[in-house]
Amino acid sequence: MIKENDLAVADKQLGDDWLENIDAELPAQIGAGAAQGKLDQHVREKKIKLGVRTWPDGRETTFKASLNDSLGEVFAKGAEALAVPLLPPAPHAPLDSLRYLKKRHEWSEPLTKLEQPLWLALEQGVTRHFGIEYELAVKINTRWGVAPSATATPRELLTSFGMNPQEFSLYKVDAVEPLPPDTPLTLQRGDCFEAQKDGKYGSSVLVSRAALGSQTIADDVEVANETGLTARLIRVGAQTYVEVRDITIPAPPWGNSSADILIAVPATYPAGGLDAFYVGLPFTHSTGSIPNQQQTVSIEARNWVLISWHYHESRPWNPRQDDLTTHIQHCRGYFLSRGVKQ
Repeated sequence: MIKENDLAVADKQLGDDWLENIDAELPAQIGAGAAQGKLDQHVREKKIKLGVRTWPDGRETTFKASLNDSLGEVFAKGAEALAVPLLPPAPHAPLDSLRYLKKRHEWSEPLTKLEQPLWLALEQGVTRHFGIEYELAVKINTRWGVAPSATATPRELLTSFGMNPQEFSLYKVDAVEPLPPDTPLTLQRGDCFEAQKDGKYGSSVLVSRAALGSQTIADDVEVANETGLTARLIRVGAQTYVEVRDITIPAPPWGNSSADILIAVPATYPAGGLDAFYVGLPFTHSTGSIPNQQQTVSIEARNWVLISWHYHESRPWNPRQDDLTTHIQHCRGYFLSRGVKQ
């Protein structure tokens, strides 16, 4: 057992030099806490000074964290101190990596136990000099990934995301025309793009992607919500729909800056593909009528107008390539006047 006078001595150590001196030795109480599997509350709540830099050779800046903060929290606070936020934003796991500078002035491998408390990591040999390895993280539709290079072409970028450029074209956000497929981009961290299944690139290059085709529509709705969309299932008798709210659209020509859509789901999904969609009323267009509108239905006390917006016959639904999120992007192409066929 640790005696009260030992705690007092340790507390004095923590309150004086050790908290502010990044290179000071660990007080004995930290080691005792590691042996017991926990640290006393009055100690673990103390804040200590840490250093962080952009890996590998950025200039170090200092910040403070609680001894009881997880390495993940230290990671986020370090990024805040550098004024370069982690990507993707919380609550998603960052694509960036946290390292520490060893006492031999060599960098560690990326830390993986980000749930570990700082005090325990320090006791196990992690130093107070951290480095953040920032990746060239970009976003396509709702998915974040690491670009293969800063000058990747749209075709290469799609391929790196597992999207077949024979099927998908890459657009700047809200753009009508696709980016030239083989013209190098000038990518910056945090850039966002949209990919639509319209086959405009016509590439013969085939790419592999994690196999789809066995998921349920409920699985896809869950994934959509995790990526920041607002989607829910609606069942009317034997028919299932997915409602997606607040899709951003250009206004004008639309009278609204966002739209709610409703997608009918076949019983055989995903082998049976998604096709067309409904838009929630009231909804207007600058021409006075909604393009491609068909009949109106009432579902859950709201009127919805069917929009004729289909996949091109040369680019049909492919359950191994397509899912709810790619279909939502296909639907969004209607509001941007891009795509291939009514």
